[in-house]
Amino acid sequence: MRADLAALGLALLAGACAAPAPVERATESLAPSPPPPVVADAGDAADAGEEAGAVSEAGDADHAACGVGDGGGEDAEAHAALGGFPEQLDLRDGNDELGVVSVPLGAREPRPIVVALHGGSERPERACSAWRRVTDAYPFVVCPRGWGGNERRLGWKNAADTGRRIARALAATKSAFGAWIQDTPSIVLAGFSMGAVQVALLARRAPQTYRRIVIGDAAHNPRSALTFAHAWVEGGGERALFMCTTSGCEPSMRAAARKVALAKGAARLNIAPTQKHALSEPVVQSLRRDWPWLVEGAEGWDGYAPPTGELPGKTETFEPR
Repeated sequence: MRADLAALGLALLAGACAAPAPVERATESLAPSPPPPVVADAGDAADAGEEAGAVSEAGDADHAACGVGDGGGEDAEAHAALGGFPEQLDLRDGNDELGVVSVPLGAREPRPIVVALHGGSERPERACSAWRRVTDAYPFVVCPRGWGGNERRLGWKNAADTGRRIARALAATKSAFGAWIQDTPSIVLAGFSMGAVQVALLARRAPQTYRRIVIGDAAHNPRSALTFAHAWVEGGGERALFMCTTSGCEPSMRAAARKVALAKGAARLNIAPTQKHALSEPVVQSLRRDWPWLVEGAEGWDGYAPPTGELPGKTETFEPR
């Protein structure tokens, strides 16, 4: 049965490479073959590699099906664009809802992954829509579903549980898109509010995996943002983008950015003072201003085109000391 599912998934992925007619719905269940079950390790998640959610690489057959990767040496323009999917797909493992993924429609080459963690009492599909706009729909944006039985009260339990949720969502995404995903040693990790608290905790535990991070308005619970810097930079962390939506957020996030600089890392504080704690459109546009700095030189981002024109908000830069 597992072999049959794998064959079906490969056939559907090849169909996606041929760019079938677009699906009109904005979000739908993961149609291209159910991902195989992902068994989460129930042991101590302090192991950084386990918590980072390492996923096996796509096989040669997937590369052949999509015509991307190392085979043939053809120019990327010769390949069919990624299509036939809605902008956002639900990720499932059987009956388990794992989150959603934003799809870089129109891509002609493998794209990197961004993992984005939603805030408390928020839904992953709404957060993923915002981060899709922040990143100009260039990467796959994987938005794991938080902990909780009530869709309107989702949150995050702890770093170990969050790490397992990320691992399962990444596995489902790689199962669905195979060679369209650029497999990179590190992944950009972003979060807002309660999700941003988890970003700091995970970055501290797995700095080699999360070398570029976004901590968005974690001022309600700033301890993790104020204490992760030294371990993160010492372990390989490179750039941290802090963000505030209200003026009350600025003192703690500015202090956290300074701690990164003192640890000899690079940091910025993006200020979009809407006085509303939400990933609203002005906040999205303000984050677009600093996103090119965050991913500059990062694996998988060579083809990303920074936005042009004037964008709202302001930026404070903290150079390594």
